[in-house]
Amino acid sequence: MPAGVVVAVGLVAAAPAAATTYCVGVERAGCEQRATATQAFADARSDGDRIELGAVSPMAALASDRAVTVVGSGEDVTVLRGGLTLSAAGAELSGATVNGLELSGSASRVDVEGVAELHGSAILRSATVRGADGVHAVAGTPRLETVLLDLTGGPGLSVGCATTLQARHVTLVGRPAAVVTTACPNSTARVRDSILWGPPGIGFAGPGAVVTEHSDYRAVPGHAPGAGDREVEPGFAPGGARLAAGSPLVDAGSPDPLADTDWPEDRTGLARIADGNGDGAATRDPGAFELAPPAVPLPPDNLLRDPGAEDGGAWTLNGGFARERYGAFPFPSTAAGFALGAGGAFFAGGAQPAGSSGVAGSAGQKVVVTRLAPEIDLGEATASLSGLFGGYRSDADSGAMRVEFLDPAGRTLSAAELDTPSAADRANATTLVPRSRTVAVPRLAREIGVTLQARLATGAYSDAYFDNVGLTVLAPGAPPPRRGRKPFAGVRMLTGKATVGRKGRVALRLACVDATVGRCTGVVTLVGALERRGKPVRVGMAPVGLAPGTTRPVRMRLTRTARAAVRKRHRIRMTVYAAARDGQGMTRTSAVPLVVRSRLGGS
Repeated sequence: MPAGVVVAVGLVAAAPAAATTYCVGVERAGCEQRATATQAFADARSDGDRIELGAVSPMAALASDRAVTVVGSGEDVTVLRGGLTLSAAGAELSGATVNGLELSGSASRVDVEGVAELHGSAILRSATVRGADGVHAVAGTPRLETVLLDLTGGPGLSVGCATTLQARHVTLVGRPAAVVTTACPNSTARVRDSILWGPPGIGFAGPGAVVTEHSDYRAVPGHAPGAGDREVEPGFAPGGARLAAGSPLVDAGSPDPLADTDWPEDRTGLARIADGNGDGAATRDPGAFELAPPAVPLPPDNLLRDPGAEDGGAWTLNGGFARERYGAFPFPSTAAGFALGAGGAFFAGGAQPAGSSGVAGSAGQKVVVTRLAPEIDLGEATASLSGLFGGYRSDADSGAMRVEFLDPAGRTLSAAELDTPSAADRANATTLVPRSRTVAVPRLAREIGVTLQARLATGAYSDAYFDNVGLTVLAPGAPPPRRGRKPFAGVRMLTGKATVGRKGRVALRLACVDATVGRCTGVVTLVGALERRGKPVRVGMAPVGLAPGTTRPVRMRLTRTARAAVRKRHRIRMTVYAAARDGQGMTRTSAVPLVVRSRLGGS
């Protein structure tokens, strides 16, 4: 998403500079105060004027014939009891309850008690209509999207003469006289991805055309079902009109991804398209609500600090990488963050310099895994990467969680990445989805560097999102972490020079101090550069098991390549890495230099 963008489909735009903002019950700078909503509407006489309403409940009918923007403080806060008429095509309404609405512009996030009359190219989105009247498409080509109709009577969706109503993601419940009523033969209702579940025997009425697709309704005589239509019990959750888990309608909507013109959220603010049935594919649900998949909890043995961007201080942020808040426009909503089990904040790639396509912001931290060194050096450990990853609409910005396994000297042994989903994987929804993968931990890993990387495809803001990132290391046989009561020094290396014997082995003498609790158990690993100025490689490994106060030789067989290199060079300086654990579960590691030489005479 380009930096500075402040407008999305159906959302309230910033007012032009010349416009005036009038406030009733809202205190903020740059706002002209008015005592009543009636006075504010009377004074807002220019296109682009803005009216902000707080906790008000005017009883008088309100109206405007100008392209004004009316912003309430929420459906439970701003209640326009006398009704509202917005007769200009450019007028906008959001965040209010209205007792009767006549609309030629657009409205979103509203409750309508009574009738909602739509004229011209009016758009009613993310709305609830209650009562005995429903929605009347009076004239033109109005649209409904993500609307719940809870009706006690009336014609349901009513379409006037010479009118075409486009309805998508509508849920109609209750007891209307009909679910769709057309007034004339040239009345048309086009209904997609909707649930029209009136009482038995209630269906489509009138002489006009009702065209349906991927919708659920009771059998209607004379109506030819459209593609994907159904006639099944919706399977609503108790006490509401949201689909329950296991409903046959979950993920049964149109397979097409979210278009730029589609409303991006369901009635409660969840991402419009989600993988509600857990089959690995994000598909829209019919109706006004989208079933979100269950939240994926953080792994209990997560090694990362501040995995959800809630605390601060654990990550080193680079470039424009930032912490963002759920509910801040245009990011996922507060409801989405709650449904994800993700708290109030998340990480995003953030703002980048203009023209810096491909530039990545990042966040990094390191995790010490020395406690698991014996199992790691035996090659028995695995690492699991997990998290919530996402992006914005159809933006191609991407990112990855990258881990680098570092040896005792801080050198990279290997790396792995867990990518963010593509826009197609998200079906173009602004959301985060769970992802995970498991990789082997290379021998001698002592630290894991974790980096959240964001890449910029277009614009000036990288919409690669990260939350609840997890890193766990599974090391079978390792005891749980606990504090030892007595100190543990680890095993001691008593050999400074070792000769390769006839069978390609070297003998290393080790000691376990007599104050050790239990035994010294673990593994020793030999590493060396076999070519001059070459990269050190692992050339041998052997398990260790010593009683307290004892010494013993450990015979380690070298790799064939290492034996050849020693014969060729006669002597090579190497390093012995020891990883040992005592009976308390305490782990100690050490690195000791060693000269390995070829056999001169008998071994």
